[in-house]
Amino acid sequence: MAYVAMARKWRPQSFSDMVGQEHIAKTLQNAIEGGRLHHAFLFTGTRGVGKTTSARILARTLNCTGGDPLHPCGQCESCKDIAGGNPMDVFEIDAASNTGVDNIRDVIERVQYPPVIGKYKIFIIDEVHMLSNGAFNALLKTLEEPPEHVIFIFATTEVNKVPQTILSRVQRFDFKRLTVEQIRSRLRYICEQEGINATDEALDIFAEKADGSMRDGLTYFDQAYAFTGNEMAAESVRSVLGIPPVELFFTLINAIKDHDLKECFKMVDDACKRGIEFTPLLDGFGKFLRNMLYARLDAFTPDVINISEELYTKYKSVVPELKNGDILRISKMLIDLQGTLRYSTNPRLLVETTFARMAWLDRLTDLRRALAAINDPSKASSNASDEALKKKVTDVQNMLDAVEEAKALQQQNENPFAALQNGIANGYNGDIYSRYEISAAWGSIKTHIADSGDIAFSVALNDTVLETGDIKETPFPIALTYLGDSASEVWGIKQMEEHPEYLERLKQILEEKLQTPVMLTVKSRAFNENELAIRKQARMSPYQLDLEKDAGLAKLKELFMAELIYSAKSSRPVVAPQQTDSCDVDSDDQ
Repeated sequence: MAYVAMARKWRPQSFSDMVGQEHIAKTLQNAIEGGRLHHAFLFTGTRGVGKTTSARILARTLNCTGGDPLHPCGQCESCKDIAGGNPMDVFEIDAASNTGVDNIRDVIERVQYPPVIGKYKIFIIDEVHMLSNGAFNALLKTLEEPPEHVIFIFATTEVNKVPQTILSRVQRFDFKRLTVEQIRSRLRYICEQEGINATDEALDIFAEKADGSMRDGLTYFDQAYAFTGNEMAAESVRSVLGIPPVELFFTLINAIKDHDLKECFKMVDDACKRGIEFTPLLDGFGKFLRNMLYARLDAFTPDVINISEELYTKYKSVVPELKNGDILRISKMLIDLQGTLRYSTNPRLLVETTFARMAWLDRLTDLRRALAAINDPSKASSNASDEALKKKVTDVQNMLDAVEEAKALQQQNENPFAALQNGIANGYNGDIYSRYEISAAWGSIKTHIADSGDIAFSVALNDTVLETGDIKETPFPIALTYLGDSASEVWGIKQMEEHPEYLERLKQILEEKLQTPVMLTVKSRAFNENELAIRKQARMSPYQLDLEKDAGLAKLKELFMAELIYSAKSSRPVVAPQQTDSCDVDSDDQ
């Protein structure tokens, strides 16, 4: 007798044999028992989850003449006819190869004839989404009002491609992906029936690689069984299926932690020598990173992520130098690599260089801690518990010092208010600032205060700037400076004196922005000549600025006693002379 593949040999023969689809089996059983059977069904779900098998079970159950209406007897004439492979009352059509209108017309012709043996004539159309629009349209009328003896069962992996006119005429059943535990239990049952001695780890490999498909799991099992025989061990299964062992990934993650590019290359070479393809290698590393995060966060138990207690403990303790942020960054690089691998003409080089970049990158540092250390140098040693953070703090401090010196030189002959506005426009909109940034960010901070809704507090801060003292002093000295034409009469200062809670609130806001203690004072000063000139220019219209800058335009205005008007067409200001006794101007010439 010819060998029968495991996926065919152990295909379920009744609803009670179905694995992972109990909700569908129960619904169909209730419909049969209650006499509420619909005339058209749509089974949808990913590959290998039992759609076509369920359609065949339903067909056998409906036409069985045995005593049990829910379990085909396998002995009656109808059951034997279906088991023979060429039944007279059940028609299976592959829509992938029968897509046209003519194929559906053949179905419609067969619908007219009553069943020969069983109670129903059943049409199973697999991959129904492959039918053409014309074929779907030809089927509509028959599908809506079929003869009483006809039942349609459609199966598809892409239900989104099935027209709504079809979906509205059928009962839809969504098949679930099978869990690892469900596939493993089924494989264990098959091993017991076949006399195969398989380890739990070996069955776990099949269940995980199946990715929710029982048919795929049985296919992998059949392939390994041909290699191992009745003694099935995990190492043999990995070898025949090309699955990388987890030890490779522990080697890789340690190499990344140690910045060891040479070890990364050796790991890739070891995988190639084992015959492992790059796609399963990257998939396995992605699963490794996910399990490592799960173990660190205690998000799931070892049973849930399908690993042993020993391996779970190893995941928790491996490379503590890599923080969760580092693992997420490595995961992102891995995802990008998987997306580009298929288009690469040299996939090995791409994989090697990506692993090398993972190892080359430095570790992540908490930016909030670094800024706090910059703002409060006295606490740098306590906050920066490792040498890497201390070095980063020093580097950032030196960079900011250099930037501040360059800005000071540039702004010697510039308007301080213009520098303030430029600084805000260039992005001072974060929540945390260094001591060097706080003065330039004051405008943005005032905007946020105004948006908070406290109008009185916001107005009390008008016409103010922040002037800072010694950058290295703690508490950090800051003066809230009011600017005015008369320094002795400033309304805002009176508000601060009458409302001391304003000053305390502002102090808290600045300490939150700087992450360091602040010594806040209030003072006032008059505008200097340069500031007054700038304020005057800011209040002038473009036309007034042009008159001031262009002596020729001013002379023209004086000569013709011109005034500013606006054109209705362009809305741009133009200069028109006034009509006088000495200079008549025709209205058309304006």
